[in-house]
Amino acid sequence: MSATPRTHIGAIGAISRAAVAVLAMGVGLAFATWAAGLLGLAATPSQPFASRVAVGGAVTLLVVGVIVLLCRLWDRAPLTSIGLTGTRADASGFLLGLVTLLCPAVLILGLLTVFGAVDWSEISPSSLALFLMTNTVVALLFEAIPEEISIRGYALTSLRRHFRNPAATALNIGAFLLVPLVAVNLEALLQNLMENADTAFALAPGGEGAFFYYAMLTVFGWMLIEARDATSAGTVWTCIGAHIAFLTVNRTVLGQAEGIDIELGEIATLVFFAGYLVAAGITFSVLVSRHRKKTPEYQAAP
Repeated sequence: MSATPRTHIGAIGAISRAAVAVLAMGVGLAFATWAAGLLGLAATPSQPFASRVAVGGAVTLLVVGVIVLLCRLWDRAPLTSIGLTGTRADASGFLLGLVTLLCPAVLILGLLTVFGAVDWSEISPSSLALFLMTNTVVALLFEAIPEEISIRGYALTSLRRHFRNPAATALNIGAFLLVPLVAVNLEALLQNLMENADTAFALAPGGEGAFFYYAMLTVFGWMLIEARDATSAGTVWTCIGAHIAFLTVNRTVLGQAEGIDIELGEIATLVFFAGYLVAAGITFSVLVSRHRKKTPEYQAAP
């Protein structure tokens, strides 16, 4: 379960690598979105599927390409060090991450339904299946794969090369929270400078409330760090599976999915999101503890 190179670096080296990973994700996301807009393309659900895949694919190519170069040229480390551990381990890790989030989400949503806190007003299996298929492909390319490989892969690995696990975890969550700030405001800057637009800068994307948005991202970031260590191989694909499940569940429950209409009150929404994220994080934590007992020589940080 050694996901971290044995060579150590100083605090500046660790933090600078994490910062570069944040910039790679934020800049890659902003630049690909802005450039796609100039071509009339976007990753939004209202756009054709091919357009969305093209934009998402550009983000993955830009971000993952930069991270691979950093790993091989700056660190001279194998890709296994950032959690790209091979087809078999990556596939099993992906399924673990997917199931670990989906199970508590379905269970809690079912319990809330039994207690009358959920209103199901529309279900179209064919439309829902089409949404799940297209959303999964686009979300993997646009968000889950590049963000996990950069933040839980390269950044977390780099931070653990100097800091002990609690400090590395806190710094990695902080790095995760910086990504939307960089992406949203860099895209606004590009539009203002290159298109003479008057796009406002923002703390959170899409006009969302900053406090709730970053509070949820903090819990989500902690859970994804636990997911990184949940397998013996330490594959980052566990994080990718958990990430895509998170995006799918959220968009379905918050009314962004086609073929299904779910309504929850404010309290039920809070219970649902807090409940399934914490349950998934605890499950990953239990798996981490089991692996550490089996491999006592493993140390997440020097």
